[in-house]
Amino acid sequence: MRPFHALLLLFLIIGLVDSVSSSPIINNKRGVEDFHNSTPTSSRCHRNSNDNEKRDIFARADVDESDNGGNNDDCPSETATATATSTATSTSDDWSDDPEDVYGGDGVTPQMGVVGAILIVLGIYLMVFGYRCFRPTLAVSGFITFGLITWVGMTNSQSAEGYTNNDITIIAVPVGLGVLGAILYSFFWNVSIYLVGGMGGLAFGLYILCWREDLVITQEVARACFLVAISLFVAAITFFIERYVILFSTSFTGAYIFIVGIDILSHSGYVAGIKSILDRNILHRVKYTIDRRVYAMMAVIIVLFLISIGWQYFYNRNRDFGVNFEPAKKGGDDGESGGDGGGGGSEHGDGPPSAGGGSGGGNGGGEKTEG
Repeated sequence: MRPFHALLLLFLIIGLVDSVSSSPIINNKRGVEDFHNSTPTSSRCHRNSNDNEKRDIFARADVDESDNGGNNDDCPSETATATATSTATSTSDDWSDDPEDVYGGDGVTPQMGVVGAILIVLGIYLMVFGYRCFRPTLAVSGFITFGLITWVGMTNSQSAEGYTNNDITIIAVPVGLGVLGAILYSFFWNVSIYLVGGMGGLAFGLYILCWREDLVITQEVARACFLVAISLFVAAITFFIERYVILFSTSFTGAYIFIVGIDILSHSGYVAGIKSILDRNILHRVKYTIDRRVYAMMAVIIVLFLISIGWQYFYNRNRDFGVNFEPAKKGGDDGESGGDGGGGGSEHGDGPPSAGGGSGGGNGGGEKTEG
């Protein structure tokens, strides 16, 4: 087994070296390293020329011919060195903070104005009525999720020529599929209710990553795994603590997309961080810079989140997300709904089941209403 262990250790070392060499920090310094690595080569070429001068004059012609052939391989020309240096410099300067690359224009274009307005309106809704309303919240979550996934796929596969009517297509297609997602989320509520939690986990993960200019997790694969893991985790715990997860997801997602919509209209720079995470197209490299305005944006997200979750918690103190049970009045005709042995009550809507179902008393049942 020892050879197997040695082979396994070798593979681990190779993988570690490969991951380190592909890190952004190493890549940024690669141009400088290439320049310094070229210096010993020129020294070697100079030594070879000195050695050639000490050789016999009668054999110099043959030796010089052979050495020149070798030197042509070992010693790059000035043109080749200049080309390599310019290439390394250009790759390190590809990152752009130009509003044209980050926001699609120096000012607010009509397309981005519509996107910003939609995000602001949806953010306000989720912060105020996200927990109160059942199917509208599912529809909004489906619209955001499907729209985001479509935009990520389109922008990462976009070529240099772009799409037909690119400025409109890159917005219209995600909006159209977002509407489809809203319909699917509304009808398949028994699954989409957990995806609401996953949406909140994704928004929280993006928020964490944007606290550093080179992002909190620099490795692309690790960053993608983090976003997937936190989304799945929050979606999974929705099954156990549904009330608190939905409160968190609607409040935080609402605050997050509200600020993103404000940033799209104000060009404060926060969108560059989100784009550097989700858009890995080599043609769309943007530079994320954290200044006072970006810090203010991230601080306001926390403030709005705390206000929203406090408001929704007290405003919906006696309500469950989806189906709510209201105690029936005792005596009279109202008690007929529950029967003598207690009962399930009359159902209005077809929301998900709640913990309070079927607990009607002897004098009356409960009425089930969709939130």
